[in-house]
Amino acid sequence: MAAKQGSPQLLYHFLRIGVSVLAAIFLILRLAGVQPLLHADPTSDLIAYVMAGIAVVLLLVGVFVLKPGVPARRSGQTSAEYWATPKIVQKAMSVWFIVEGAATLASVGFLMTGHIVAAAAMILAIVVFWMVGPETLEKS
Repeated sequence: MAAKQGSPQLLYHFLRIGVSVLAAIFLILRLAGVQPLLHADPTSDLIAYVMAGIAVVLLLVGVFVLKPGVPARRSGQTSAEYWATPKIVQKAMSVWFIVEGAATLASVGFLMTGHIVAAAAMILAIVVFWMVGPETLEKS
């Protein structure tokens, strides 16, 4: 089913585009030779590890705590009926916002430090965000 105006699916697609473009811009800047915002030192390494760690914790919470709370679509229930249920929309948005927050946090950590750990967390978070879309939640 195509996302209609004002639908949760449409919100998810815009969040997905936004976080993916943000990460892509930060990667392109780094590949173009733009230096990280912080100089390489033990403090910036610590910042990279902390931000990446928090992002991974947010991913774990989103996928293993919040996502199982989103009920699957019942047989015979249309996608439109499923997404018209406020309780389902609230639970789905909780998953999306936590995982999107993880991707944004890791992306900012990468921009600030240029550290490979932050880059890995950023890529992982974006992949996970793409994997917890509306179609996946309907089947969970």
